[in-house]
Amino acid sequence: MEPRTPQDGPENEMEIVVTGRNIDAPARYREHIALRLARLKRYSSHVVRFDVMLDHETNSHLPATSHRVEITGSGRGPTMRAEAHGPDISAALELAVGKLEERLRRNHDRRLIHHGRHNPTSVAAATAALSGIHTTDPSD
Repeated sequence: MEPRTPQDGPENEMEIVVTGRNIDAPARYREHIALRLARLKRYSSHVVRFDVMLDHETNSHLPATSHRVEITGSGRGPTMRAEAHGPDISAALELAVGKLEERLRRNHDRRLIHHGRHNPTSVAAATAALSGIHTTDPSD
């Protein structure tokens, strides 16, 4: 039996539900989706479930947007959702994960700043001390 680390507890488990419309979701896609969504855990430990919906549009006149991926993250706090279209499932998945990661990162940063931790200094305050320093041009 392997030793368990504090990160391995049941409170840190993520449930990933993959459903497909007009498309099968083989095990290799499920593993790929799980790997991509695992990196989102660093932004929010409150998201405990991701619902991933894969959709394939059979219209041959729309090949560039024939695959759609919709990811919904739910748990304690706001529900995050991202949707993307692409020529194949992998491209659409990367776009959707990128959008969801951006939303989770912004929400994470907003929460840190709101609670008074890691307040960023303004540009004016950071450069105020530099206003008295004059640089000389080495070509002079």
